[in-house]
Amino acid sequence: MTHPRFRELLLLGGVAAVFAVGSLQVGGTAGIGLLAFIVVFGALHVAVRVLAPLADPILLPVAGLLVTMGLLQLASIDLAYNNVGAQWRSLAPLQAAWLAAGAAGFVATLYVFRAGLGAAWRIRYTLALLGIAALLAPLLPGIGHTVNGARLWLRLGPLSFQPGEAAKVLLVLFLAAYLSERRELLGLGTRRIGPLLFPDPRYVVPIIGLVGVAVLIFVRENDFGSSLLFFMTFMAILWVATGRLFYPVTGIGLFAVAVWFALRTFPHVTVRFDAWLHPYSDPQRSGFQVLQGQYALAEGGLSGMGLAGPDTQPNLIPVGWADFILVTIGHTLGLAGLLVVLMAFIVYLTRTFYIALRSRSDLHALAVTGFAIVTGVQAGVIAAGVTRVLPLTGVTLPFVSYGGSSLLANFVILGCVMAVSNTERTTARPVHERTGVAA
Repeated sequence: MTHPRFRELLLLGGVAAVFAVGSLQVGGTAGIGLLAFIVVFGALHVAVRVLAPLADPILLPVAGLLVTMGLLQLASIDLAYNNVGAQWRSLAPLQAAWLAAGAAGFVATLYVFRAGLGAAWRIRYTLALLGIAALLAPLLPGIGHTVNGARLWLRLGPLSFQPGEAAKVLLVLFLAAYLSERRELLGLGTRRIGPLLFPDPRYVVPIIGLVGVAVLIFVRENDFGSSLLFFMTFMAILWVATGRLFYPVTGIGLFAVAVWFALRTFPHVTVRFDAWLHPYSDPQRSGFQVLQGQYALAEGGLSGMGLAGPDTQPNLIPVGWADFILVTIGHTLGLAGLLVVLMAFIVYLTRTFYIALRSRSDLHALAVTGFAIVTGVQAGVIAAGVTRVLPLTGVTLPFVSYGGSSLLANFVILGCVMAVSNTERTTARPVHERTGVAA
């Protein structure tokens, strides 16, 4: 049987070949992205070979393919702006630099958790405090920064980043650690109210309180996309941990009430819903992004307008490098390109859930499930937003969209999943059922 690292290397070589073909078409800043890809993913392969030799061989190449699609789109946007002589800060080289930072985060995560996620279980309450602190940081005067109505950014000198991305990773690890310890107690009904049995409030109230605080902070920062993402992730992990349908049903009810309240309280949410339902009522303002996205997707057709050429205009897509990068892919590469990206996410999520199912440790299973849900919901919400199935949320597409905070957070998540995969495959080292500590 072929060694997993050899299969990984072959797949990475195939992705590099795809990147090279795209770079020849785009030229310009795509060459910088290709060089960064070869260096970074070559180093990541070596790191995995040393620190996690039995880890899943598919996840890293699939992440590489998603990064490739993103870098090629950014290079195409750079070229389009240069062709019209507009002042523009080239994004592909900046994303290549963030790719190196993400790789460093991946290696550090793999090193810390090379024996399993036991370290996270031991400091689970510290992780919760750090997660809440990261969420609160953008609200601090002086360093907190508002962009497009959402106060999500920290600005320190020339650097800007979103601490909320780190908070999601920290809080998912805390939830997995807490639920691995309390899952039996949360799954038992000990208090009866009418015909319904409820778990002991001593174990439910603390975690509900923490999640409530996190969601309220997201709302205070006008980051409704992240609040939705985190709430759905929490409810899904709770359901997986306890097996009780009561939790997701209650969560759906609470979510419906929250949406109703937000529509009547926050103008920002009302504008997004109006743009979703009636984009043609205000095509030059609230409906502009939605309509431009629809026209760009229609122009792309089946095979796209190409990454470069006189008819390729990804620069006309509003925020086409971040929120609307799926639209940019549909414009340049057509439905075929969109299917490649969506299938890559399906493979990534399938492999991640498979690792969770094979895990002998509750902590490992819940943490990997949580990370899979975060990635899957985020990608699904973006896809639904650009196709008008759901209102736009403003979250980024994992591994694809421009943004250092998102890229770094997703590489840390990938490092956690790869570490778990390696630990669970190393059968000679028993894994503690609850804490995930390898002997």
